[in-house]
Amino acid sequence: MMTRLPIYLLCIVLILAVVLAGLGWQEAHDAWPTNEGKTLIKSVLYYESWLMPFLLPLVVMGFKRQYVSLGMTVFSVIALILGIYARFVEPNLLLVKHTSIKTGYTVKLALISDMHYGLYSTQQQMQRLVDKLNSLDVDAVVVAGDWTYEPSQQISLTEQLKPFSQLKHPIYSVTGNHDEQTPGPPLERELNAALIANHIHPIEGRSVRLGGVRLVGVDYLKPVESVHFLLSLSDNKPLLLLTHDPDTLDELPPITQPFVMLAGHTHGGQVNLPILSKRMLMEFTHGHYQRGLYPLARQNQIFVSSGIGMVGLPLRFAMPPVIDVLEMY
Repeated sequence: MMTRLPIYLLCIVLILAVVLAGLGWQEAHDAWPTNEGKTLIKSVLYYESWLMPFLLPLVVMGFKRQYVSLGMTVFSVIALILGIYARFVEPNLLLVKHTSIKTGYTVKLALISDMHYGLYSTQQQMQRLVDKLNSLDVDAVVVAGDWTYEPSQQISLTEQLKPFSQLKHPIYSVTGNHDEQTPGPPLERELNAALIANHIHPIEGRSVRLGGVRLVGVDYLKPVESVHFLLSLSDNKPLLLLTHDPDTLDELPPITQPFVMLAGHTHGGQVNLPILSKRMLMEFTHGHYQRGLYPLARQNQIFVSSGIGMVGLPLRFAMPPVIDVLEMY
C-alpha cells in the first residue's frame, strides 16, 4: 500500500492540474483580453499555482524514497516555499505606511494605485481595501490609476467596483496604462462610467481644492493638455499633481506653482529582488523610481506608491500591497 501511495498522490495532482487548467480557461474566456493567447497563459498560470502546496509533500516523499537527490530536494523545497509565500501570503497582506511631507500646508491623504482588478484579484481583496480605507483618518483618498487587469466581461465594471461606493471619504482618481489600451483592453469609457456610478471622481485635466492646495489630475498620455489650464490661473496656490506614471514628470510644461506629484505604476518592482529589481527599474523608468518620496528641483517633490495588485506573474515578494497615508505639513 505504501509503495503505491506516491502514484495515487501523483494521479490526484494530475487530475487537479486538469481541473485548474479548465478554471483558468474559463476565466480567460470571460475576461476582457488584451491578447487572447497571453490572457489564457496568464489565467492558467494563476490557477495552476494552486498546485505548489501539493507538490511540496511530493518532493519530500520523493527524497525519502530516493527518487530525488538531496540537492534537488533542498532547491525544490526552498523554491516552493518562496513561491507559496509570494503567491498566497504576501499578495493578501495590506500594509498602511505613513509618510510626512513638508509642504507648508496641511492635508492628509490616502494614496492607492495599481489595484489591477481582474485576472489576479478577488472581490474579498477589494472589500478589505475599502474597509481599511474607511478605518483611516484622512481628508480624501487619491488613486494613481491602473484600476484593471483584463477584468471579466460577464459582470459590468460598475458592479465589479461596487464596494468603492461604500467609501466614507471623497475619492479622486486618474487612470493608468492598463485602463487605456497601453496595453490594457479598450475599456476607458466603461471604466469612467463605473467610477462615476460608484461615487469616484475622475479628475484628469481638472482640479479640486483640498484646503490650501489644488489637486490636479494629470493624464499620463496627455500631460501637457491636462495641465494647460494652470497657465490661466491667477493664484499661486500649491499643487498636488495626481498621475499614473512618475515619468510623466519629464513631459510636463514648466509649472511655476510649487508641487508634489503623486504616482504609481512601478509596483516597487513587485518581485523585489536585491540589485536585480533596481536594475530593471533603471531600464524601464527614466527617473529610476521604485517607491517612496524623491526630491526634485526647486524644492518640489514626487511620491511613488508601490501599489496593491499584480501584473505579469501573480506574485509579490518583499513588496507587499500598501496604502500610503501622506501627511502634508
